[in-house]
Amino acid sequence: MPKNLFQVAKSKQIKYFLISFVDLFGVLRSKLVPAQAIKEMQKNGAGFAGFAAWLDMSPADSDMFGIPDPDSLIQLPWNKEVGWLASDLWMNGKPVEASPRVMLKNQIKKLKQSQDPKNIFGINNNIVSKK
Repeated sequence: MPKNLFQVAKSKQIKYFLISFVDLFGVLRSKLVPAQAIKEMQKNGAGFAGFAAWLDMSPADSDMFGIPDPDSLIQLPWNKEVGWLASDLWMNGKPVEASPRVMLKNQIKKLKQSQDPKNIFGINNNIVSKK
């Protein structure tokens, strides 16, 4: 059973939650939600416009919803009243396949199912200097 974030908020004196996801350009997108509303957010998610997050959508597409992952909760060290949460994006009852977190989960699942579970992960740091 997932953690009850409302109870966690009460016990840790969290007043707000930042429900977050990362877009395709690596930009963190967040919605600040009062702790009183976290039960609803945990059930239905926080609404985001997919076209504004560069996820190959248009303004005509329905909103996507970030369902917070309770296991990702981090109480911000510089402001203990705020809890940060990663979220999984859903739209029309299905995961948003273009979201980086869903992509990573799918790749991990494929890796676990493969006969030869060897994979190399790396970070590509690009530094651009403009003069």
